[in-house]
Amino acid sequence: MNTTPDEERLALWVEDELDADALAAVDAWAATQPEWLERREQARQMKALLRGTLPATEEPPYAEFFNARIAREIGREAAAAAPVAPMVQTPGKTWRWFLPATAVAGMVLCFWAGTRITPPAVNVAAPNTLAPVSVASVPVLYTPERGVKADYFASASADAMVIVLDGVAAIPDSFEVPDTAATGRTPGESTADIDPPTR
Repeated sequence: MNTTPDEERLALWVEDELDADALAAVDAWAATQPEWLERREQARQMKALLRGTLPATEEPPYAEFFNARIAREIGREAAAAAPVAPMVQTPGKTWRWFLPATAVAGMVLCFWAGTRITPPAVNVAAPNTLAPVSVASVPVLYTPERGVKADYFASASADAMVIVLDGVAAIPDSFEVPDTAATGRTPGESTADIDPPTR
């Protein structure tokens, strides 16, 4: 029965690297396959050409340097893989509990001190004094366009605030205010109770 060998076996046969039993089986099959015999002959010719052109062995440059580095790496890996001897602890000694207990006591002391100490308030007006200062909050008006300034005026009696924009084109008289912009006042009510703006 003449079956085709697998690719791995054929590659080894072309390179003349099969053992005697497998070589006899593939030789029997290849006797009827002229293209495989030709491939084997071409591989043999290429090997002979390479053997005649290239030296069999060549010493790599700086071999001592590379060998020293390889030996050093092997030494490091061996040292890292070596088992670490356990620390010998003498029973009955309390010193092995001293370090963790001291660390815990120090953390508790720092936490307690942090809850008892409050930072002093700094007076903005007089930085050398430590009296607390109350600063009145002043609203800041932001306008996204250059050249536009905004001022506001609050009226406590009218419970209103007016924002004045300087640098914006006037609203034309033909502009109709939509009903959704109502102020909540009745149409005939006077606006005289609004405080005049003060600067």
